[in-house]
Amino acid sequence: MHGKKIFAAVALAAASLAAGSAYAADISQSKTITLTGGSIDYGRSLQANAGDTFSDRWNFTLGGNGDIGTGVVAVSPGLIDAIAITGFSLFNSAGLSLGGVRHAEGLADVWTLNTSHLVADSYYLLITGTVLTSSAISYGGNVSVTAVPEPATYGMLLAGLGVAGFLARRRKDDKAA
Repeated sequence: MHGKKIFAAVALAAASLAAGSAYAADISQSKTITLTGGSIDYGRSLQANAGDTFSDRWNFTLGGNGDIGTGVVAVSPGLIDAIAITGFSLFNSAGLSLGGVRHAEGLADVWTLNTSHLVADSYYLLITGTVLTSSAISYGGNVSVTAVPEPATYGMLLAGLGVAGFLARRRKDDKAA
């Protein structure tokens, strides 16, 4: 009889734990952003339950070679840590990734990622995190791209300088004669 009570208590405890984890949900999303003027702001507002997780994917296309600077900031309202950004990475179409750097965590989660000499390709930012409260929360960031000239551009620049120098010398020689 005593063994049945222990077994019932263990079964009830296991059911309670399973029911508690059933409320945690994956609230991930995938969106496409368009880089206009070399930069774009992105962000998301969340009305979720404590314990919900997300892996948000922000897709964009880089039309030419460039350097990227990006970051994400999540500031918790009040004095309660409401969101935990646990990862911030940049992926290309081949699946190669660069991880971001965490600068702060707690009431304000701050991540940055800077890289240079990216080629034209499809990319996405992956932001992972956990909701820590049932309050309305949000995060936001910015992607900025600085164009990097292609090697052919440098060749054309040098050729143009050479032609300008040749013409200047020719004019000098014509005036001397």
